Amino acid sequence: MTYSIVARDTTTGEMGVATQSQAFAVGSSVPFALPGQGVIASQSMAEPMYGQIGLDLMRGGFTAQEVLTALRSVDPHPERRQVAVLHVSGDLAVYTGDSCVTEAGHQVGEGCVALANMVTSPEVWESMVATFETSQGALAHRLLLALHAGEDSGGDVRGRRSAAVFVVRATPTGRPWHDTVVDLRVDDSEDPVGELDALVVRLARYQDVVRSFQQAIGGDPVTADRVLEELRVPDPYTEPDHVLWRAVVAGLAGREDAARALLVDLAAVAPQFVEIGRRFGVAGLVDAELMARILPGTER
Repeated sequence: MTYSIVARDTTTGEMGVATQSQAFAVGSSVPFALPGQGVIASQSMAEPMYGQIGLDLMRGGFTAQEVLTALRSVDPHPERRQVAVLHVSGDLAVYTGDSCVTEAGHQVGEGCVALANMVTSPEVWESMVATFETSQGALAHRLLLALHAGEDSGGDVRGRRSAAVFVVRATPTGRPWHDTVVDLRVDDSEDPVGELDALVVRLARYQDVVRSFQQAIGGDPVTADRVLEELRVPDPYTEPDHVLWRAVVAGLAGREDAARALLVDLAAVAPQFVEIGRRFGVAGLVDAELMARILPGTER
């Protein structure tokens, strides 16, 4: 009912899962990931045990194949399952049960494995591996390219409805909230992977802007301003929060005219965000006198 790819970036060590299906909210049941340990895709007549307990077993020292063997041994219906396990070391294990609905199968590639069931032909999982192996860029981007390849090769015989992409770090930072790189899903859409493409781009931009804002209020606004100058100025209609942060950073870096111009544009389409800028000053997050100089007048 689903096709997925589980893969590892050999340069960064990041591990990820991407999946697409005609089923509703596939991201809630197929992909599992634990930073520093591994990632798992559990599908067909999915049994969450493979993901949840499988990650715990990897944390306890099990290899990918040991995880799969152990869980199949206690599964009353392993013939209905399709599972791929990737250990942080790069060790891979995959299984397609005899009772998975055709076409069903999998293929192991260099640092990846694609698995699919209820699809149009074996070309679905074969094209996913070939695309991943020849692609470049961030892992999330490569995983989505593989999903596009699977769709272009026929995809789920019933059509498409939901998709998800999940990427985690290979080495935990000690701050778990920083160890998930991407965790995005589209639960009900006519073009779920297309929507994920846009969300991944927006996520990267969001992370860049927030990181620069934090750097600026942390005492290095000039560097933060330089980084944001290299990004396209965001559209106040679609990203008003980014415009506010961008303006504050410019103001902190001494470019008050540029900051004021951004906020004037923002006030025309999303005045509530200009009010939030004023509250930054009241709260002491940003110098209140600076905010008074760069904020346009708003009716309150």
